[in-house]
Amino acid sequence: MSFKMLIIVLVAVLGMAVLAFSGYRAMKQADADLDNMYNRKLTAVRLLGDEENYMRMIQVRIVKHILDPSDQEIKQSIGAAMDSYEKTWPEYKRLGSMLPEVAAMMPESEQRWDTFKKGVLEAEKLAESGDRDAAWQYYKGVEAGPTQELLKQLLQLQKIANDNAEALNENIKAENQARMTAIMITTAICLLLLLGLSLIIIRGIKASLQEMEQVCKNMADGDFRITATQSDRGDEFGAMENELYSMRSRMNKLMRQVHSSSEQMAVASEELTASSNQAAQASTQVAESASNMVDSVEKQQTSVVSSHKSVKKVDEAVVEVQEVVAKAVDNSAVVAKQAQNGNKSIDDSVAKIESVAETVRSSAEVVDRLGARSEEIGEIVGTISSIAEQTNLLALNASIEAARAGEHGRGFTVVAEEVGKLANESQRSAEKIAGLIKNIQSDTAQAVSSMQEGREAVRIGAESVEGLRSMFKSINEHVGSVSEQIQHVSDAVEKVADSAEIITKGVADIGTHSDKVSSHIQSVSAATEEQSASAEEIASASESLAKLAQDQQQALSYFKF
Repeated sequence: MSFKMLIIVLVAVLGMAVLAFSGYRAMKQADADLDNMYNRKLTAVRLLGDEENYMRMIQVRIVKHILDPSDQEIKQSIGAAMDSYEKTWPEYKRLGSMLPEVAAMMPESEQRWDTFKKGVLEAEKLAESGDRDAAWQYYKGVEAGPTQELLKQLLQLQKIANDNAEALNENIKAENQARMTAIMITTAICLLLLLGLSLIIIRGIKASLQEMEQVCKNMADGDFRITATQSDRGDEFGAMENELYSMRSRMNKLMRQVHSSSEQMAVASEELTASSNQAAQASTQVAESASNMVDSVEKQQTSVVSSHKSVKKVDEAVVEVQEVVAKAVDNSAVVAKQAQNGNKSIDDSVAKIESVAETVRSSAEVVDRLGARSEEIGEIVGTISSIAEQTNLLALNASIEAARAGEHGRGFTVVAEEVGKLANESQRSAEKIAGLIKNIQSDTAQAVSSMQEGREAVRIGAESVEGLRSMFKSINEHVGSVSEQIQHVSDAVEKVADSAEIITKGVADIGTHSDKVSSHIQSVSAATEEQSASAEEIASASESLAKLAQDQQQALSYFKF
């Protein structure tokens, strides 16, 4: 179907393309004909009209020039008109020479133009010379002869050009009519082709629809027999036929399955009737067995009550053991906590002793550095003393030299004395500083000795504390081991308690279940009686089902499959 529709579309497109091409060619040819008519005919008419106008203009201007020879503007206009005539004539000659009758008249027209031109020029000369009468008489002779003949010939040429233009116009109309006829014929052919293809496709569609209509009618009449399974068409209608055939096949299969199921249902209803009778007999036997089971359950309930009392006593004993173990666990936890606190205190003491040892070491290092600085200060003080002695000697030498200088060295003597005093004071100060340094060095030595003793004491204390830490660590380990053992005992007791609780609960559940079993057995006894009644109802229902299967088979007999 899609392929045929595609063919129709292609034919339509092709027809439109042919029509468009034909119309385009017709329009192009008409345009060319119009151009030809304008260029060859109408242009010739226009050029001849221009030539006639130039002739008329020259006739009027030459008369004015004869009357007023001094007017140079008129003379120039006459020359311009002659030039325009001579420029236009070759263009017309090119177009007019295509016609034999026009070509034959060309030499005569050119000769008459030359005669007219010479007459006009001669009349101009006579007028400019002052002899206007002679000029007028001469021009009248030219006007009466060559001028009139040339004008008549121009009019004759115009008539020939108009006649040719009208003839060409008629030809163009005839050709356009022929082209329109061809376009209409082409359009009719395309429409006929489209109509033919459409009729062919419609016939194919109608055949498919009739086939599908017959299949639907047969199925409506109950005929689902398979006569065909595949369509010969490869289009959309063929696909619809295939789907319809497929639906008929599925309905045929469904009818067969329903027919088979109705037969099986009839057989099953007979078997169900027999089974219901057997179930009634079995329910009677179950009722008798249930009565015997009630007696056994009552005996079991008596034994369960006795077991429940014994297990309850065991549970009470386990509870007492749990209380004792719980107290032991609490005491071991207290001991472990105290041991942990002692161990923590030992750790704090060790940390403090280590801090003291570090402080002592730092102080010893400071004292050592102080001793070293004291020695350096002593060396500096010695240097100062040496400098003071030398300064004193220099001051003494300066005083001696100043005394030798006499009056001129008196001021220098005073300075030398002052320098000597300063040197003595510096030496005395240096001696005092040296004494202080010795005292500091002595104290520093004692401090270093004390620091060494303190460091040794700290070391001994640290060793003692470390031993104490080891003892507490051992205590913690033993306490942890005891706690772990007590915890194991507690866990075991809890497991025993849980087991006892489970046993107690199980015994209680057994009693409960025994009651339930007794109740269920009684229910079973009642249910067996109800089952017996139900079996009779099932037997009645199975007979109805068998009748229903027969009715269904009778209804299916309407269909053919």
